[in-house]
Amino acid sequence: MTSDDASPGQGERDPAAAPSTGPGDPWQGLRASGEVFSRAAVRSGEEARAVFEAMVGGGDAAGAVLPARLADFYRAQAFLWTGAGFAAGERLGRAVPGFSPAVRGVLSQRALVLGVIAADLWTGYAALRERARWFPWLVRDEDWTLQHRRGAVRLLDAAGSLGGTLIKAGQFASTRPDLLPTAYTQTLSRLQDRVEPQPWPVIEGAVSREIGGPISGAFRSFEPEPIAAASIAQVHRAVLADGRPVAVKVQYPNIERLIEADLSALEGIFEAISRLEPSVRLGPILEYLRWTLPLELDFVREAGAIRKLGRALGDRGDVAVPGVIEGLNTQRLLVMELAEGVKITDREALVRAGIDPKEVAEKLVDAYAEQIFGRGVLHADPHPGNLLVRPGPDGPVLVLLDHGLTVEVPDGLAESLRAMILALEEGDLDALTAGLERAGLRLGPEVDLETLLGLVGVLLGGERTDGPGDVGELGLKLGASVGSIPVELLLMGRAIGLLDGITRGLDEDLDTVGIVARYARG
Repeated sequence: MTSDDASPGQGERDPAAAPSTGPGDPWQGLRASGEVFSRAAVRSGEEARAVFEAMVGGGDAAGAVLPARLADFYRAQAFLWTGAGFAAGERLGRAVPGFSPAVRGVLSQRALVLGVIAADLWTGYAALRERARWFPWLVRDEDWTLQHRRGAVRLLDAAGSLGGTLIKAGQFASTRPDLLPTAYTQTLSRLQDRVEPQPWPVIEGAVSREIGGPISGAFRSFEPEPIAAASIAQVHRAVLADGRPVAVKVQYPNIERLIEADLSALEGIFEAISRLEPSVRLGPILEYLRWTLPLELDFVREAGAIRKLGRALGDRGDVAVPGVIEGLNTQRLLVMELAEGVKITDREALVRAGIDPKEVAEKLVDAYAEQIFGRGVLHADPHPGNLLVRPGPDGPVLVLLDHGLTVEVPDGLAESLRAMILALEEGDLDALTAGLERAGLRLGPEVDLETLLGLVGVLLGGERTDGPGDVGELGLKLGASVGSIPVELLLMGRAIGLLDGITRGLDEDLDTVGIVARYARG
């Protein structure tokens, strides 16, 4: 399952990212708050309709569960509107600093939103569980389905409203059917790391602080409207004083404090849920975020990763890594060569540019297999917004953008992946199990063939749609049979899953395993 971070590449504009009107603009805050309440009204209507449809399709026995089902609905509505009120206040506090006492007020509002959602989800499931225990005839499969859908949409809307850590948490959770029911993974897979950009005066101030003077001292021009805006930073076109066009990545002020506050709130919520529901495992989500977010926040580290990947792939004429422009970079500001190209998933634009999508798919798999097995460094966030394609003298050229998660591939992990790929190609399940265990997984003795293949689907991309059983049941079985999965392996698996989704869209008949196995064999 993949999650498409829709922030565009450096060379394309995001039509959904409307420019803001300036800091302290009450109209901007009111519009944002109004959007929160409008979305809550839509969700309220959708949930009422879902309850009605469940009653209509429930047959003669549906009337017996109507009072209990309505009680669930009204309880959920109370949480929905309470959460919407806090979320609207948080959005207003971001747009109008005077509305909440500096950052602290915004942080407390975010914690309140998360707390309300956690209480909503727990009380919903606890009510169903206790009712099923004492009055089993009042709980049907439809009630669990309604609760799953409500919970998934609550998390989707909260992540979209709060952004930042919540978007990344939701995107990661959508790839873990062993942690969450299918309704959650399917709904959260729609999350896109695209947010409303910060207003120009905020960005102008941030850039000036990082370069130690006015923007005009380092740049001949600097476009106020960003070409991309995501949860941690936004990217602007600019021209250096010497005339070179560049892309400037600017980290949002106070984003580190916001992220740490979100992580602390999530940690408290997850701990409370684990005490109330020991079978629910949410710790891996927090572990993944605490490992990856510091990487993405450190632009000095990212600059080093760009240089390292550029050197590693420097002999390939079909892969381009836009270089770092030296002299202006800090931990919160990154200046790079401006890259142009077509978004890799835009088939029509590729064809108009004279580029064969099937050739792009093959080149994509080839380039990433070489990174893992041949070069020891990986661009581990290959969502479509980070991959551009441009025509070259010898065929398509891939352009790799955004290197916050570009990391070295440990030798042991590469060898484990090598063993897994070759075992898959040869159909050797014993070797596959050995490869998974070598990668650091603890497999229980009760792991069967279906669970094993489901685990491979989580780690190596692709969706299990064949075979017996429901995907959600497989995920729960997987979670019960497999211990914690190493974070490095999850990061690699997420990257492979994203690549799998892209290549399927470009060439569904491509023999991906065959290409990767060629590199795995050496």
